[in-house]
Amino acid sequence: MSSIKDARIKSGLKQREVSALTRIPLGTLRRWEQGVNEPPIESIIQLADLYGVSTDELLGSSFASVMEYDSSRITEDERGLLDLYRKCTKQGREYLMQVAEVTAGLFGAK
Repeated sequence: MSSIKDARIKSGLKQREVSALTRIPLGTLRRWEQGVNEPPIESIIQLADLYGVSTDELLGSSFASVMEYDSSRITEDERGLLDLYRKCTKQGREYLMQVAEVTAGLFGAK
């Protein structure tokens, strides 16, 4: 089962309802859910908004499922760090990870 289909089912919507709400032809939606075709980014965003999920989750990102699993246990400080991480460029993220590793080595529980 595709993540697009999973998200639709979790949202409680039928394919016909999604088609009517989004003006995406029913056959197109079915092909996306079956993995025959891939939706354009605009449609991914539209469906994610409709289903109340992130685009990562809609696309089946393993990171999204980890975040969903742990989201109830994440503190505000952890969310803040994640937000800062996401704002960084690739080079900034690599640097931030190096700083975090050094900091954990110096101040982590032993």
